Amino acid sequence: MHKTVLALCSLALLGSAFAQQTPSASSQSTAPSKAPVASSPSTAPAGPPPPANPLTDAQAKQMLEMTGATKMKEQLLRSVMNYFGSSMPFMPKDVSDDLEQSFEKLDLETPIIGIYKQHISANDADAIIAFYKTPAGKDLIESMPAIMQQSQQVGLQLGRKTAQEVVERHRPEIEAAAKKYQDEHAPKPGPSLNTPDATPSQTTPSTTKPGSSAPGSSKPN
Repeated sequence: MHKTVLALCSLALLGSAFAQQTPSASSQSTAPSKAPVASSPSTAPAGPPPPANPLTDAQAKQMLEMTGATKMKEQLLRSVMNYFGSSMPFMPKDVSDDLEQSFEKLDLETPIIGIYKQHISANDADAIIAFYKTPAGKDLIESMPAIMQQSQQVGLQLGRKTAQEVVERHRPEIEAAAKKYQDEHAPKPGPSLNTPDATPSQTTPSTTKPGSSAPGSSKPN
């Protein structure tokens, strides 16, 4: 169940990131370039301050429609339903129907518009919308999903390859550290529940005196 919840959260985050990054990439190609904000290596790079005159809701909705981001909810719903159908084929129909209806009611447009307002001004939105209407802008919109997917694949491949190379260079060090960690965190044996065997000195002395017969025995005639 925890994996299912995590999968839902991941799908939602990926969808929101796609909707946000699509217009941002185009806005960078049309808006005047700004000086990069310096950041320390230990912290995430700070973004530019919110625009003084952010775009309107109507501009944001137009950008969402032009970039196809309004279809994100439909894609998210289809992905989630396919995931549940393959991983939980035993799901009752009423649960599946409730999930589908709940996602259909999901409001993704409002928070995404709020994100747009944090980064895009009304003047830039006009320029971006005008660019999207040109043949080059339409080509960019159509190509952006494939560009993003291929870029993510390249990043994952390069990251995996780099991690493997680093691990291989430090293999003896890593193996030694792993062994030390296992030794330090190995479970200690608990106290034994078995009582020690009685020693001869702890045995109960016999009450039969020397030369006397055991109770119930008869003396020979």
